[in-house]
Amino acid sequence: MKPLRWGVLGATAHISGRVLPAIHRTPGNVVAAVASRPGRQAAAAEVARPFGARVHDGYDALLADPDIDAVYIALPNTRHVPWTLRSLDAGKHVLVEKPMALSEEDCVRIERAAADLVVMEAYMYRFHPQQVRAAELLASGEIGDLRVVRSAFAYPTATEGNIRFDPALGGGATWDVGCYAFDVPLWAFGADPLRVRATFHSREVDLSAVATMDFGDGRSAVLDYSLEYGPRAAYEFQGTRGSISVRNAWTSPVEDGLITVVTLDGVRDEVVPAADAYEHQTAAFAEAVREKVTPLVSPAHSARTARVGEALVRSAATGAEVTLRRRP
Repeated sequence: MKPLRWGVLGATAHISGRVLPAIHRTPGNVVAAVASRPGRQAAAAEVARPFGARVHDGYDALLADPDIDAVYIALPNTRHVPWTLRSLDAGKHVLVEKPMALSEEDCVRIERAAADLVVMEAYMYRFHPQQVRAAELLASGEIGDLRVVRSAFAYPTATEGNIRFDPALGGGATWDVGCYAFDVPLWAFGADPLRVRATFHSREVDLSAVATMDFGDGRSAVLDYSLEYGPRAAYEFQGTRGSISVRNAWTSPVEDGLITVVTLDGVRDEVVPAADAYEHQTAAFAEAVREKVTPLVSPAHSARTARVGEALVRSAATGAEVTLRRRP
C-alpha cells in the first residue's frame, strides 16, 4: 500500500506534540513535509526533525511539492478558508482544523472546490472509540427517543500571546471549545435546530457562553462553553426511557473513557480503553482518500456546524432568539 504523504501548514506546539506524532504512528501515513511562514524555517525544522520531514520556507512552497498527497492545515481560524482553497487548487486532499470556516457560505465554497478530493474538518473526537460507543448506544434505542442533549466544554486558558483571544484571527470561545459543544447535538439529532439563543460573556472576544437550541417536537439542547472557567468536558443524552452520560468527552490519549447508562432497569458504567483520537482520525481520513468516499465529518456537516455557530453569535449580539432559515 502506497503511504499517504502529509504536509503540514503551521508548526504549533499542539501540532508537534499531538497531531504529527499521531500521523507518524498511523500505518500507511507519513509526515513528509512541514511549512513555516517565510523566515521561520528554524522553528519548522525543530518540528520536522523527529519525523525526518522536509522543511519548506512558505506555505506555497509546500503546496508546490509534488510528493505531498494531503495537507493538514493548522493555521489561525481566519486563514482556514483561503489555505484550504489553495491546497485543493494544488490538488491536495485537506484535513483542516475546526472551524473549517466561520460561515456556512465559505463551507459551501470549499465543498464545491473539492471536486474529487477529500476535505474534512478535524473533529478528532468523532473518531475516538468512546464516541463511537456512545453513538452506538444512542442508536440502539436503549434510552428511548432522544429529547435533550446537554453538552459542555470549558477550560481556563492563559491570554498572553494566545491567538484564541485575537478578534482579527477569528478568536473567541464559540469558534474554539464551543464548536465541540454544539457539534454534539447536531450529530445526535441529525438535524439543524429550528431556533437558538445564546448569552456571551465577552471582552475583545467571547470568553464564555450559555446557549439553548430548539430542534422541534420537544427536542432541545442546552450547552455551555468557556475559555475562562473549567475544566469541564462532558455530554449527556436524555431519552424517554433513560440517559447516556459521557463524563470525559474529549479524553486524552492515556485516559480511559467512561460512559454511564441509566434506565429504569438500573445503572451501569462502561469503560472504553484509552486511545488516541488523532490516530483514529488519521486512519479514517486516509481510508476516505483511498476508497474515494465521503468522510464521517462531511463538508455538509461542517456547513451545518458553521451555520449554527453564526446563529449563536448573532443571538448573543442582538440579545434575541434566532430562527435559522430553512436550507433549500
